[in-house]
Amino acid sequence: MKLSFTRLSLVMALLALASGPDPARALSIPFAANSGNLSASATVTTSAGQVIVVLNNTLPANSFTTSAQALSDFSFTLSNAPGTTTLTGTASGQLANISSTGTVTNVAGSPTRWLTSTNSGISGNTITLEAIGGGQPSQMIAPSGTSFPNVNQGVQNFNPYVIGTATFTLTGLTGVNALTNVTAATFSFGTGPDTFVPGTVVPEPPSSVMALSALALVGGVGLMWNRRRTTAPA
Repeated sequence: MKLSFTRLSLVMALLALASGPDPARALSIPFAANSGNLSASATVTTSAGQVIVVLNNTLPANSFTTSAQALSDFSFTLSNAPGTTTLTGTASGQLANISSTGTVTNVAGSPTRWLTSTNSGISGNTITLEAIGGGQPSQMIAPSGTSFPNVNQGVQNFNPYVIGTATFTLTGLTGVNALTNVTAATFSFGTGPDTFVPGTVVPEPPSSVMALSALALVGGVGLMWNRRRTTAPA
């Protein structure tokens, strides 16, 4: 018995879904924190041997008035132990100085302090990235913007800041794989004492809906192709 292209496409899609997760895939989990005049987001992506963390201060630029609103710490707990107690990896993000009038001036460098701070590291299943441990705080994450017109003069005491997005790629985590989940996350703001805000997982479309959408798309393409073959002149 011959299968039409439409039926064959549906069968292949169902088989792909039933085969289970690809061991080389990555699991991305988005978090958000909102409390009064504090706002931030994070996406944690786990894959074989590494974790990528993308942090943003999501406060509007004109609402950023003090260093107490700068994101200075992100701590998260994995579903299994990372397999080490030290942090290794890379950090990227635009560093800039903020003047007492809110003018932003980019400077060279990267936010490596988040990896090397005395408070950064791994304890059990929990990984902490922090910018304020040891000495004068710096490299905290400010919102995206070319200027912050409402800041107070104290903001400039903690230059440089990260403007916008900071990305941290943590490597050598032998206990982490594509199925490692993030069970909890906490954001903190300010130069100490910090203000801690629990992270909330951002809802995503249910996998069943996504699977049905994929099947519908494949089937629709197959049906269109089959009709074109049927109506094509001999």
